[in-house]
Amino acid sequence: MVRAGSPADEVSAALRAIAPDGVVVGARSIDVVDLDALHAAEASVVASAVPKRRREFATGRALLRLLLGADVTILPGPTRAPVLPPGVCGTLAHDDRLAVAAVTRRPSIAALGVDIEPATPLADDIAEVVLRPEERLLDAHLAFTLKEAAYKAWSGLGGRILDHHEVSLTVRDGRFDARVVDDGLTLTGAWTVAGGRYVALVVHGDHVGTWPSGAAPERHSTTSAPHDGGRILMPPRGC
Repeated sequence: MVRAGSPADEVSAALRAIAPDGVVVGARSIDVVDLDALHAAEASVVASAVPKRRREFATGRALLRLLLGADVTILPGPTRAPVLPPGVCGTLAHDDRLAVAAVTRRPSIAALGVDIEPATPLADDIAEVVLRPEERLLDAHLAFTLKEAAYKAWSGLGGRILDHHEVSLTVRDGRFDARVVDDGLTLTGAWTVAGGRYVALVVHGDHVGTWPSGAAPERHSTTSAPHDGGRILMPPRGC
């Protein structure tokens, strides 16, 4: 649920600031109360999961239903991405505390990808896994976020599993391109920092329209520094 002044409220506003017209976005705090709203078929999917996973799953479904404006059952597909109603394209992600999602009914949009990660540095050994040589000046956790969002859109197009080095980033203030090197496909997105988190959104399709002018906050460093922890695998976490 979103409370005024909460991190979810801040991230929701940040996502709305970078989303193109026709893409509905939002964030929601992961909360045990969302378990009560799971549909029976959804609850059965996570019946044997650990409590943390069940909460993440439930809040993701609650958020997607809110953005869709419909009380529909949302089961995971073969790639663990949520299966949405016909004519709807969507994407879902979470960190330890927040779920984020984006949906659209615009037929010109073929795929969406979203991710959220702490705006904290990654350890040098993890940065080596994430960053290509030409990306060494980027903050590794930012690069991880952008590549995860791009991978979700790529997966939505039916793409194969990728390593981080198979995606090459070009990053500007608030915008980025993610090129799948061997395939030559470039995915375009926007990113920002909100609530102490990196947030990225990829929108791929014909006639996507004009991206808003929302950009990363000034004075936020995108250079890398050592830190303990982090994840290094694609595909991203199931939602």
